[in-house]
Amino acid sequence: MRTGVQARVLMGAVAALALGALASGCLWEPSDDSLGRFCAMPANGDEDGKEYCVGANRSPGDAWSQAERHGDLPIEMWADLPRGVAMRELAGSEDMLDLWLGNVDKVVSYVRDQERNAESYGATLAGKLRFLLDRAAGQQRSLLEEEPVRAADRFKEAMTEKANAEKEPLVAALAEDKQAMAAVQAIFEQARDDAAPLQAEYANVVERFAEYRATEAAETAAVAALSEQASRSALEGLEAVEEAILAAAREASRAPGELSVAIMALSARIQASAVALDEALAPHKELLATHGAAMPDMSSGALRSLNAMLGYVQQRVARSDRTAAALLGGIRLRRQALLALQGDEGAREASARSRSEKASATFLAGAQARAAALAKPPPATLRLGLPPLADRCRELSSLLQMRPLCEASSSSWREAGCAALRDRFEAAETELTTTLPRMIAEGLAALRAQGVDAALLDAAQARLDAGDVIGAAIAHDAAVSRAEGT
Repeated sequence: MRTGVQARVLMGAVAALALGALASGCLWEPSDDSLGRFCAMPANGDEDGKEYCVGANRSPGDAWSQAERHGDLPIEMWADLPRGVAMRELAGSEDMLDLWLGNVDKVVSYVRDQERNAESYGATLAGKLRFLLDRAAGQQRSLLEEEPVRAADRFKEAMTEKANAEKEPLVAALAEDKQAMAAVQAIFEQARDDAAPLQAEYANVVERFAEYRATEAAETAAVAALSEQASRSALEGLEAVEEAILAAAREASRAPGELSVAIMALSARIQASAVALDEALAPHKELLATHGAAMPDMSSGALRSLNAMLGYVQQRVARSDRTAAALLGGIRLRRQALLALQGDEGAREASARSRSEKASATFLAGAQARAAALAKPPPATLRLGLPPLADRCRELSSLLQMRPLCEASSSSWREAGCAALRDRFEAAETELTTTLPRMIAEGLAALRAQGVDAALLDAAQARLDAGDVIGAAIAHDAAVSRAEGT
């Protein structure tokens, strides 16, 4: 607001009126009385004090003519304010002030130049027009005095508007962050829901592992008892001890098989769940980083625990196999020693033949049954046509463990059974090292094409690549079982 300029305009207008020196204004054609009015009031009018006004779109002469018809000279004239505009508002608006002063100029010019009536001219300058000009000047002085305060107010308003303008994007950003955090929270809640069955399965595996581990002391005690029995057995009792050791070794290798399958299958499902969570949170990594939130790790602890369980199971099975081999070696040495101590060579030979024949017949029957079982291919599943391979791996491994016992130099009473197995050793080794790995790889490819859990298949492939054929076969069978829905 240029109040200084307006003040000078008003003061100049007052001075010009006093001197009668205002020049005639230019032609103005506003509309109606919304831009002001020209008013006139005659002396001795028909109605005392009545004002005769026309809109500023008409000539001041129209108001003069009405007043002249209803009274006498002198006639006082003035320019009224635009309709609905207060004096303070007029004084504060340069445009409105210019408009009104233009109307004032028209009124004064008309009385002075058109009517040329000195008394009317004097009444106009000294009457209501003077009062209105004085009021306008007073309002301008008041506005000038308030200008610093109003400037401060405008500064506050500007700062408030600026703060609001800056606040809106912040509020929007916070709202967007709130929505994003709600989405992250929903992902976490879904992950917890998905993990609930895995937690129950993990608890079950831990319980089974604890039960299996609790049998270690009993298993060790049983082996110690067999060792003690072998060390006290006579020559004829060693065969029974030897068979008991072989049976215990087979059971120690077979019993943890189901637990190993459960551990590897659960590990694969947990890995798949972790991958799914990472993928779901990937679009929100920047938001989590902005708020200092680390990506959640809901699986590594369980996976480390499961891996430790699996390692224990495998190490214990290997230890059982080594213990059985050592006991069998000790029995062989004891048998040789007892035979050397026998004094009656004929009786010794007869007893040895009897035991040998009996043991040979038993071993032969077992060898023939084993050879017949291995001659049959493993049965395929109904839907996918993929055979389970873990049992096949264990049977082949068990057969190859007997290979040293069937060497020509140490076969002795086992020779008949070894003869039935000897031709199977090479084929079993080829199948275990070449054929089964190929079948596992082909099965994994078929399962991958069926959309089976990639994490489970990757775990099986990793074991196969590491040369752990039995472990790969167990994981392969777990994937087949899941695909078959069994």
